[in-house]
Amino acid sequence: MVRKAKACRKNDKKKVGRLMPNTDWNDFIKDITWFIKPNDKVTLSESLSGYTAFSLSKTFIDRYPALSKLLLKARVTNVTVNDDHYQLLGWTNKRGKSFGWLAKPPASEINKPLCKDHRLLLEYFGGITERWHEKNGSWLLNLNSALTNDAAAEGFQGLETYIDDICSDNDSKSTVNPSEYIAFAFEANGNMTLYHKDNSSVIMIAPDHCFDYLHPYEGYPEYTIYRIDDCPDFVAWVETVAKQQLERMSD
Repeated sequence: MVRKAKACRKNDKKKVGRLMPNTDWNDFIKDITWFIKPNDKVTLSESLSGYTAFSLSKTFIDRYPALSKLLLKARVTNVTVNDDHYQLLGWTNKRGKSFGWLAKPPASEINKPLCKDHRLLLEYFGGITERWHEKNGSWLLNLNSALTNDAAAEGFQGLETYIDDICSDNDSKSTVNPSEYIAFAFEANGNMTLYHKDNSSVIMIAPDHCFDYLHPYEGYPEYTIYRIDDCPDFVAWVETVAKQQLERMSD
């Protein structure tokens, strides 16, 4: 179910985007073949170490210690595709295989009711749009985007009726108010992860999933709203994702 959407995209190996003299970029476009179109204009900066590219504040490091460690270990290449700007973040495991994220640059302006921890994150790290050489088990698996300011949105993104109908079929009633939540991570199949605007507690709406780390939100049937094991809030979600990447360096 969940993995089919990604698999279909990865099986399209008919063409590979424009190769350029940057190992991480070449690894990225060989794996994520659909990202660059034939007429796209691509420019790359010289790759820098994370210690050079990121000037993280003490507040950020204290709040996001695992993510801070990960960012500082990255190889960072600024990428422009037409008029869109990105940061390509690369790492290498012990077997010499690269992996990484295509991220947005830090957000310069936020006109959305994001929680304070999300705002702090976006001051230094703009969120993830693509990954290459992704490993099964990652919480980023099959996501179209995660954490970005552009994609973040209030509410359940049209799934309110679906949830109400499933609850009704199970003789229950939905009590979670969609307007109190911000969706921040979006799967290709429609699953999404959200946090509460006030306390940043995390839920996941998952009509289609095979994850063993979810349990139904109190009073809700399967394939509607879930809690994520060992993930009480937004910061915990971000730090878990960062720790998963850090662990890959020792593979």
